[in-house]
Amino acid sequence: MRFNIPQFVTIEDKILVGPIGITIRQLFLLFGAFLISYGAYKILPGSVSLVIVFLSFSLAIILGWLKINNKYIINFLPKLIKILISNRKYIWQEEIEVMNKITKIPEIQKYIHLLEEELSKEEKIGEQKLNNISLAKLLQFAHKHGYNPKDPYLNFPLPKFPKK
Repeated sequence: MRFNIPQFVTIEDKILVGPIGITIRQLFLLFGAFLISYGAYKILPGSVSLVIVFLSFSLAIILGWLKINNKYIINFLPKLIKILISNRKYIWQEEIEVMNKITKIPEIQKYIHLLEEELSKEEKIGEQKLNNISLAKLLQFAHKHGYNPKDPYLNFPLPKFPKK
């Protein structure tokens, strides 16, 4: 059975006003700027009202059309007001530099005698067959942690998670 999935839900609807299409948010910003400028024109003297008209329309255009990181500036206003009103102080702290010391893993020859003892329990194997054993088999007997006390899991193998 097929279901219709809504697409383009993040795109705002546009209203055609003359040759341009503007969103509802932009239309309300321009309407608010018009109301502020009309009130300033009726109440205040000419030169002051012209400054307020210019400021209100420029603010409406900046909030409605200017984007930062592909998001409108008006979306940042609630967060900005919350930061300005809150008592929390944002203080920059210098990062602490972490020093990693890489330790050398002991050579595998040290663990060959452990492998010989393990294999001698099952059966005696000569030096010739011991050379044919894979590196993975030799590494099973190497105790990898304990050499770096600050980071004991530096050489620890990563877990394998099952695929979903």
